[in-house]
Amino acid sequence: MAQQIYPRKFRLTKTAEKELRNKLTKTLLSIVGLIVFMFLTLAFFAPKLGVFFGFFSKHRNEVDPTTIIRPNPPIFSSIPSANKDESININGYAQPGLTVVLYVNGPEISKTTVGADGLFTFGGVPLMQGVNTLSAKVFDQQAVASDSSTAFTIIVDKDKPKITVDSPKNGSTVQNLDKRIKIIGKINEKASIKINDRMAIQRPDLSFEFLLGVLEGNVEIKIEATDEAGNVGIEKLNVNYSKDSQN
Repeated sequence: MAQQIYPRKFRLTKTAEKELRNKLTKTLLSIVGLIVFMFLTLAFFAPKLGVFFGFFSKHRNEVDPTTIIRPNPPIFSSIPSANKDESININGYAQPGLTVVLYVNGPEISKTTVGADGLFTFGGVPLMQGVNTLSAKVFDQQAVASDSSTAFTIIVDKDKPKITVDSPKNGSTVQNLDKRIKIIGKINEKASIKINDRMAIQRPDLSFEFLLGVLEGNVEIKIEATDEAGNVGIEKLNVNYSKDSQN
């Protein structure tokens, strides 16, 4: 009976195993280095290649919209928050020579050219009763538009402010030793107040209080209130001032 021969197991020595491991490590590092090199090369040369091939593109002469330089938006000056008339003049600043387009409540209302001094004016701009919103844009010679300007709100108010006088009552007599009459009242809206042509302060609750220096006898008191739209309300009353008799 023939003897069966088994192959001997192949075993590496420690030295050979170490050399094999080093070779594998170097191979892996070389592969990683090659991949990194390829990425860096693409990152560096891709833009240049894109520019090169761009010369052959049919879109090469088109303007990139991201490179368009827009003009600065216009700036309004002295826009009132309220107006008693249904038209108003609008002034502002922008780059000389460009076109300013004005929008009121959405639609375009008018356009004008900025002067050499950088100023522009819209005369007789129509407004409607109530709330009006105004804005504008600047357009350059290539019809490139700026961003919209700051929007402003103008309220058309034709009603005169109403004045209520709580003290003194018309036709009453005031007696004291101060030679002054305390006037107390209220306006139905925010307003500037004059009492016999002297300024009075309106409180946040729209009321006012004023000490008026007087002489004995009949005193005419004139209260004048001017609201933010320029409407003027007037209230007049007559009182008699008398000193208390001294003991």
